[in-house]
Amino acid sequence: MEISFDRKEELVNFVKKFGLVFDDIDTLNRAFVHTSYTNENNLDVSNSYERLEFLGDAVLKIAISDFLFKKFPNLNEGDLTKHRAWAVSDKELAVLAKKCGLSKLILLGKNEESLNGRQKPSILACAFEAFLGAIYLEYKQLGLKAVYDFLIDNFEDDVLNSKFNNFKAILQEYTQSKNHKLPVYKVLDEFGMAHDKTYVIGVYYNDVLLSEGEGKSKKEAEQLAAKHALEFLKVEIN
Repeated sequence: MEISFDRKEELVNFVKKFGLVFDDIDTLNRAFVHTSYTNENNLDVSNSYERLEFLGDAVLKIAISDFLFKKFPNLNEGDLTKHRAWAVSDKELAVLAKKCGLSKLILLGKNEESLNGRQKPSILACAFEAFLGAIYLEYKQLGLKAVYDFLIDNFEDDVLNSKFNNFKAILQEYTQSKNHKLPVYKVLDEFGMAHDKTYVIGVYYNDVLLSEGEGKSKKEAEQLAAKHALEFLKVEIN
């Protein structure tokens, strides 16, 4: 499909914000073309983002899995799976899409535009995944690294701060609902070389040690201590 000079400039400026350079502008543009636009303009569906979305979805899951696997060495397979499911959900991807400002680039049919399609989580999430697919193709052998770097450089806090993984917040809500007291975290032990320390942290409630957590950072150890405390208290984690 034809791409105007202004459209090309808009696309180039968008990726430039993230330190990305695209030679294949056609593929980059396709990442933001919704099927309602191709249908309305009598274009083949191959001009939409659907195929790129398929690719981006797979690359996203690999990148997030790799990040979580390395970031949380003490989380079991079940917990890692739940965290990944949250991080790659349409709801959260839509948040990332809005944060990076790609919604304005999406090409929609007039009817979909009138239905506020530009703000629909499903469309935003699909366009975000398609964009990742475009990055992967553009950077060829380094495609997975390029996608990983883009995600972590720009959205690491978003990936880490999942509702599922924020056990400290859940524990705090629980204790406050009981007697308005907060859990207290204390370092019980630390060992290893200065550049590779492991921390053991205990979480106390009403001056009683509920549980302990071990991690390569104090934050990780605190989260695991809170998780174990929730399990001990039989608090359901959704």
